[in-house]
Amino acid sequence: MTGLLQDVRFALRQLRKNPGFTLTATAMLAVAICANSTVFSWINGTMLHPIPGARNTGDLVSLMRGEPNASPVPPLSYPDYRDLRDQNHSLSGLLAYHHDWFALTHNGAAPERIYLANVSANFFDVLGVKPWLGRFFLPEEETRPDSVPYAVLSYSLWKTHFASDPAIVGKTIEIARHPGIIIGVAPKDFIGAMPGIREDVWITLNPLGTNAWRMTHRSVNWLNVVGRLQPGVTREKASHDLNARMGRMVAAYPDDHLGNNTLTIDPMWRSPFGANGYMAATLPILLAIAAVVLLLTCVNVATLTLVRFVARRREIAIRQSLGASRPQIVMQMVLEGVLISLFAGTIALLLTSWTAGAFALFFPPTSNPVALNGMLDQNVAIGIVALALLASVLCGALPAWRSSLVPAAEVLKDETASVSGSSHNRHLLNALVVAQIALSLALLVSSGLFLRTLRNLRDAGSGFDPDRVLTASVGLNMSGYNNDEAAVLRRNILDRVSTLRGVAIASMTDWVPMCFTRKTLDAYPEGYMPRPHEWFEVGRADVTPRYFETLGIPLVEGRDFSATDDDKAPRVLIVDQTAAHRYWPGQDPLGKKLLIWGRLATVIGVVQNSRHQFVNEPPEPMIYRSFYQQSDNETIVQVRTSGNPGDLAPSVEAAIREINTQLPIFDVRPLRDTMQMANIFAVMQSTFAGMFALIALILAATGIYGVVAYRTHLRTHEIGVRMALGASRANVMRLVLLQGAWLIVAGLVLGLGISFGLTRFIARLLYGVSPNDPLTIAGVVLILALMALLSCYLPARRAVRQNPVTAIREL
Repeated sequence: MTGLLQDVRFALRQLRKNPGFTLTATAMLAVAICANSTVFSWINGTMLHPIPGARNTGDLVSLMRGEPNASPVPPLSYPDYRDLRDQNHSLSGLLAYHHDWFALTHNGAAPERIYLANVSANFFDVLGVKPWLGRFFLPEEETRPDSVPYAVLSYSLWKTHFASDPAIVGKTIEIARHPGIIIGVAPKDFIGAMPGIREDVWITLNPLGTNAWRMTHRSVNWLNVVGRLQPGVTREKASHDLNARMGRMVAAYPDDHLGNNTLTIDPMWRSPFGANGYMAATLPILLAIAAVVLLLTCVNVATLTLVRFVARRREIAIRQSLGASRPQIVMQMVLEGVLISLFAGTIALLLTSWTAGAFALFFPPTSNPVALNGMLDQNVAIGIVALALLASVLCGALPAWRSSLVPAAEVLKDETASVSGSSHNRHLLNALVVAQIALSLALLVSSGLFLRTLRNLRDAGSGFDPDRVLTASVGLNMSGYNNDEAAVLRRNILDRVSTLRGVAIASMTDWVPMCFTRKTLDAYPEGYMPRPHEWFEVGRADVTPRYFETLGIPLVEGRDFSATDDDKAPRVLIVDQTAAHRYWPGQDPLGKKLLIWGRLATVIGVVQNSRHQFVNEPPEPMIYRSFYQQSDNETIVQVRTSGNPGDLAPSVEAAIREINTQLPIFDVRPLRDTMQMANIFAVMQSTFAGMFALIALILAATGIYGVVAYRTHLRTHEIGVRMALGASRANVMRLVLLQGAWLIVAGLVLGLGISFGLTRFIARLLYGVSPNDPLTIAGVVLILALMALLSCYLPARRAVRQNPVTAIREL
């Protein structure tokens, strides 16, 4: 132990002697380790902890029905859920939930919007969550309607709205003008069963008896489900068990199970419900890119370390001559790398405590109750320590081992460039420079592809014009208004907003495109009998007259909705071109009928295709229903303005308040701002790839500059002799440039090979550009080559400007 402490003190003295190297190496490693720990903290807070507060989340699985897709719909009806829960042999528990916006209407104050979940009675038990206060639901309370239903509060709602009242259990809460009794408070970290989505209140599935129809019909799929695997049961075995039982239900009730009824079981870390489906496609790629940056940084620091050890060759040789063994010498040199890495790891830990919480900054304002952020815990801390130790090995051990290979007698006998530039160290230096250029090229190519993808997404057409459009959501149903009251309020609101100065067109809908929400239904052509596993699920939106005019969606044929297309008139539809082609290829869709929820609706118009969720999504069929023929839809006001839509927001909100001062109004913002959510992951990928590529470019330039400058310095005497014997400045310049040029060429060739392999993994994240796009690759090669040549030119210029006599005297 005493010897180790002496070695540590000696290493610290050596680092203090060269503060420039120490600070530079520490800063570079700290940034690289922080990049990795930051992304890992985001993975830790989302994918590794998909349901905060739940027990053993690795045993939890989500169930999806039908073809896998990025935005699946709830898979089960309540009867199907009940049968699967009670009859399976692979799950120790299966919970169900359905969530939506509602309003707190207590104490006569203005309603406040909350996200409420209807849950099965075993919801908290399956997740392994214990109450903070009170209790959770009992089995007999799952379907029993009560005059005053029970409610469980989230910890944050209890703290913000009820002042952390310790006696809250037993008190009344009013939701959508219906009183309820608070029976418990969830623990602090728990926010719900859907990854990344925050829920505020939990009640049972049918607390007021209003869901009686949905509770009894097998054709109504409205429940998301999460199961817990029994000990020793794999997902494959559970999938076989559940699909077998689902097949029996399909055979028993064929009319209620049209379409694809295959169940897919996913671990919660990549559940397609919630945020993790998107996180699993993005964050691992970012972590891989960050790992390449760390490797590149380690190579750069190893280069600097090797040059430093070579400069100390005489000191090391003398210590060996005085009796120090080679392992002792190597250990002392390695300790310097370990200390630098530990300093860098400590700084990275402090930086990560801030950057872990920066994840939420990527998300623009949205109507979705998104709750995503990084998590700095012992897992991240252990990861930082592991990265620091890895960096110490790469940055210290390899240079130390190679530096110790030169015999001490040779160093003391001839201290000229023949030792310093010996094949041992020269080859390693060359290899490190080639590796830096190759890794930098791979990162720059990936960054270029991500940046071009982002530009393509922003330039791509959405099929509608979001500029000068303002949206405002009004919570009618969530506040407890019945259908007749809501219908009157909607018409009054639309009439009032339409008269505002600056409003060119006003309309209503229940859905906003490109904001991570999706509404679907099953629609079948009149008289059509679907084949087994054939599913006619399509996107849908309920819209008023002039909706298409508001968004600038052209009407291809037929007519728009009118005010007379209400609940007393025959059901009518407008379809987009994709839906028309899907249902009636080669035919005129006007006058054709679709069967929806057992009722026929006639197509009266066809509109141009538009994007629904993402710009890069394939064309999906879309149908539009008359807003006035639906009784329980959401209310979103859309206005096309004559000027800046943001300037009109206060006027629109005030006009709605004139109709009813107690209405909850939210998400009043320009449509263009709302649509930022559609490109959020492309922005995230491009931002990080761009930052990492810039770091890589700087590291590659400094690396090759340092090596060429050092190698040129070793040849100072030789260059002086050459110039004294008549060599021209051009010859000397060419000599120095050539020693760096072949390193550049070798690095670029190796980097192209790495790039072709790396871009295969990011191909599915690109849009409008090939993974091997020649323009991007050529541009990156040109930029990196010019930067590297500049790094070689600076030492060459210094060499040709020196005095030959002075150079000859230097040994």
